[in-house]
Amino acid sequence: MLKELREIVQRVTASSDLNEAMSELVRKTRDVMQVDCCSIYLLRESEQAYGLAATEGLAQEAVGRAKIPLGEGIVGLIGEKEELINLADAQHHPKFKYLPEAHEDEFRSFLGAPIIHQRKTLGVLVVQQKQVRLFEESEESFLVTLASQLATVIAHAEAKGNLKSRNWHGVLRGLAGSPGVAIGKAWVWRPRVELNQVKARKVDDLGLQQQRLDKVLLQVEEELDSMALRFKESQASESVAVFEVYQYILKDPVFIGLIREEIAHGWSAGSAVKRVCEKQIAQFANMADPYLRERAADIRDLGQRLLTRLIHEDEGPLALFEPVILVADEISATLIAEIPRDKLKGIVSARGSINSHAAILARAMGIPAVMGIDHSFELLEEKQLIVDGYGGELLVEPVASVLREYRQLMAEEAQMDELFATVRQEPSQTLDGVRVSLLLNAGLSADTDIAMNDTADGVGLFRTEIPFMMRDRFPSEQEQVASYRRVLTSYVGKPVCMRTLDVGGDKQLPYFPIVEENPFLGWRGIRLTLDHPEIFLVQLKAMLRASQGLDNLSIMLPMVGNLEEVRVARRLLDRAWREVSAETAEQQGVVRYPSLGVMIEVPSLLYQLSELAPLVDFWSVGTNDLTQYLLAVDRNNGRVADIYDTLHPAVLRALQQIIDAARHHAKPVSICGELAGDPVGVLVLLAMGYRRFSMNNSNIMRIKYIVRQSRTDELQKVLREALSHRHGGAFKGVFGRYLQERGLGGLLRTGR
Repeated sequence: MLKELREIVQRVTASSDLNEAMSELVRKTRDVMQVDCCSIYLLRESEQAYGLAATEGLAQEAVGRAKIPLGEGIVGLIGEKEELINLADAQHHPKFKYLPEAHEDEFRSFLGAPIIHQRKTLGVLVVQQKQVRLFEESEESFLVTLASQLATVIAHAEAKGNLKSRNWHGVLRGLAGSPGVAIGKAWVWRPRVELNQVKARKVDDLGLQQQRLDKVLLQVEEELDSMALRFKESQASESVAVFEVYQYILKDPVFIGLIREEIAHGWSAGSAVKRVCEKQIAQFANMADPYLRERAADIRDLGQRLLTRLIHEDEGPLALFEPVILVADEISATLIAEIPRDKLKGIVSARGSINSHAAILARAMGIPAVMGIDHSFELLEEKQLIVDGYGGELLVEPVASVLREYRQLMAEEAQMDELFATVRQEPSQTLDGVRVSLLLNAGLSADTDIAMNDTADGVGLFRTEIPFMMRDRFPSEQEQVASYRRVLTSYVGKPVCMRTLDVGGDKQLPYFPIVEENPFLGWRGIRLTLDHPEIFLVQLKAMLRASQGLDNLSIMLPMVGNLEEVRVARRLLDRAWREVSAETAEQQGVVRYPSLGVMIEVPSLLYQLSELAPLVDFWSVGTNDLTQYLLAVDRNNGRVADIYDTLHPAVLRALQQIIDAARHHAKPVSICGELAGDPVGVLVLLAMGYRRFSMNNSNIMRIKYIVRQSRTDELQKVLREALSHRHGGAFKGVFGRYLQERGLGGLLRTGR
């Protein structure tokens, strides 16, 4: 019956209307299962009842009218128990509820399965027959499978059907891309040219095609320069580095060379751009690492920008007459840059995650954003929206009371931003005099203007992967020296912690492909670089050369799982330092031996901290990956993102264990995951004893303000109170109350 099941799902998915989808479902299911009746009951939360939504076998006039209150009838029992029920004669069951308007008198046997989507019961799928009999096990399996497959279809179809109603108001859920709240009208953007719409064709005038390519390359380069300049002059100057990635791709001789090569083989300029970009997109899209996977969107955007110039005359900048909520299937950094800042209130994207350049740019600019809203956006055009960037929710046509509530929240936010600005030049210390270091997590933006980072005490995590990702070969030692030197000189007198190359099975380089069944647990990070000491040594030497005369470098090893990895890495660092020192001595230069630390993100290190301590100078906790590995949850997977919990008891016990070991062995320890930038998270960590926090630039000011409003002795008491509760949610409640008592309750918005 697998073929029939697949056919039902495909047909229902193809339906553009919820009612059509359900009618098709019940009709095909009745035919395939050869039963007398098939019906769908959907949960109506406002009425606290299951309503008959579609049927093939019961009276059609009962659709939309017949309903079963929650807790009543066999349908209500299925919804309550969330499990299948198979009855030979339903009318003798004590829970049987007769629906006279449905005319179901002649039906006796009953088989029903719950329709559940992301732990929420949407309804019940039922088949019935006139004869008295128990349904077979194969029939049970078919119905359960069909119900589970259809849960997502019905959830999405319901949302799309709701949007078609002019007066519908409700909530669509996605991922929190950038914090904040925005209210405005939806402006749905559609690309003028899409890669998949261009038909590849061959031409004869190859010289003309090369000239056309040269022209559009220059046009797009000027556009990107203009965008970067505009952002550099604005408060979002850190975002210039996002456009540097685009400019790097555009000037990459390998990327452009591939396009020219396609033209030389007879393809038109547009076809050549299409063919090369689609190959690059496929390569990035297949990567397991969420950040690298998002680089496919950058290539697509750049390709479509080139194609637009090749196919259409430039119509100039986008014309908007009032502030809008930008809504699109996929939003690029360049699209955001094209919209005047005073006209952009919020961002909503179907594709993309918290690692997309759109999300990165939105956070840098302070624009609320929700990513991964999987719905038909054309139905949102001109509707009033609320973008809740804290909880990752999009409210469509909100009622007056909800609008008032969110406007009040926005007023509170504006007041808090003014408060945060008052501590820019103040020291990071608590009310009882405890000094706290606030550092940057950086990668794309660490080597931009130092002025925008004057509130940071240094760089706690610099990701070194970007120079490796954007080439067709491993970067040379001198290329790496130049890259690292820019970062180190931007933070003279402040510490910069550089993480060694963290690529592998889940972060594939185009020139070093690795195929693995489970890349998250595969050949990556320190495992790969130790297997290739020639790569590792070049990077270590480049870091050491770049630090000459600055003395602000420390080095951190990623994905360490055992002590031997640290020992071997230390020996290689010793060798690199000796060689670089010998060379620089001839120039009367001195290279300080850097501190060496490890990222604690692999749970196995939790049981080796005492043995690890003598081998390293410090350690840093990567709470994002540590949480994912401890809980076996991918936080970028919408289906399980709600159970990714950095305040889970297991994670908190691990964090306490780490800080206790750090104290015992007198090892500096820092936090470099997103928990450090979370208002409740940083209070919990302060109470545990952590004093070094590395975070995104956008979080530093508010965390500094929170630190300056807190007392560590009070927080330790709050921690003991939270630990006395048995449920994990107590931490948010207890520490949230501490924030509220200091007038910072507005920082607790993590969803509604």
